Amino acid sequence: MAFSEDVKIKAMVACGRYCCICHKFCGNNMEVHHIKAQADGGDNSFENAIPLCFDCHAIVRQYDPKHPKGIKFSEKELVQHRDAWYKHMHQENTNARKQCKTNKIEPIKIYHQKGYKNIMLNKVSNGKEILTYLIETYGITYDEEAETLEEVKLIGEFIQNIKELLDFNDLLDEPYDRIMTAFNLTESIKELDRVGFWVFVGKEDKVVTGGIKEPEIFPTLLIRIVRKDSSEIIKVNFENR
Repeated sequence: MAFSEDVKIKAMVACGRYCCICHKFCGNNMEVHHIKAQADGGDNSFENAIPLCFDCHAIVRQYDPKHPKGIKFSEKELVQHRDAWYKHMHQENTNARKQCKTNKIEPIKIYHQKGYKNIMLNKVSNGKEILTYLIETYGITYDEEAETLEEVKLIGEFIQNIKELLDFNDLLDEPYDRIMTAFNLTESIKELDRVGFWVFVGKEDKVVTGGIKEPEIFPTLLIRIVRKDSSEIIKVNFENR
């Protein structure tokens, strides 16, 4: 038996979808772990549940008592990790509600960091090169020079593929998915090359401000698709959008 949907939802809300051990925001990449294993008599109650990221869940489960190495996560420690994080998130939500009542919440805005116009973009010729830029990237900014319907279609499909990868970046952890994704991107780059385009990419750490949090870094993938006969220097010069 596993935890009920009600218990999972309650746990996700309590932790804010942050791991209770490493405190990393995980979105969909969360699992609910039995603090006391079912084999040892643990039940499926909220009190026996701790939300963890994939990595911490694997670490908690992999300890081998027959060949002990390191210090095992005890049931008591897991409870304390969970309760401390639940308390922290409850306080964060309480402070946020108080701030909403007393202060005007500034709208979310994304700014370029100082010197962004000097970021050089690199020409890519295959999908593997693009995948290296997608690690820990959360947004995309692009520019293109499409003129014909065929060009619009090819560029549009290429950009859409990149956007979907950003939404499901965790899928690239699987070797087969990485190979197929790199292959498909390479084919798209070849098609763009066939109709006379080069693809340049880079990354910029933009700054997100507003809301109730302190300014945060927002790594953004930069893509520029230009004609081969373009004489301009390939530098990032995007305006805020």
